[in-house]
Amino acid sequence: GKAKGYTPQIKVGSDFRFTIPLKNTGKRQGEEVVQVYIRRMADIEGPIKSLKSFQHVSLQAGEKQDVEITLPAESFECFDPMSNAMRILPGKYEILYGGSSDNTQLNRFVVTLQ
Repeated sequence: GKAKGYTPQIKVGSDFRFTIPLKNTGKRQGEEVVQVYIRRMADIEGPIKSLKSFQHVSLQAGEKQDVEITLPAESFECFDPMSNAMRILPGKYEILYGGSSDNTQLNRFVVTLQ
């Protein structure tokens, strides 16, 4: 489902929380590992995306559940070539999430650190 309950602008140094609605559309109990990645959109040299959180969820057939995700402030740390150190840099970050590491199967939204 589509992520909800988040603010698109966050302060550098704040934790970031959002909710992912999940639904088991199958006819029997299912397991899902929700994976959450972050990508700094201006970072050309760094990793395409970094796994920052994962949560194991078990749903009965037809069950819906909201999965709460909290990304600590340090989740947004990336390498800053100017200071040659890991820092939390302001800018746009893409949050990718889903049950797979395959980019084509991940949902995504953008937040701005300021």
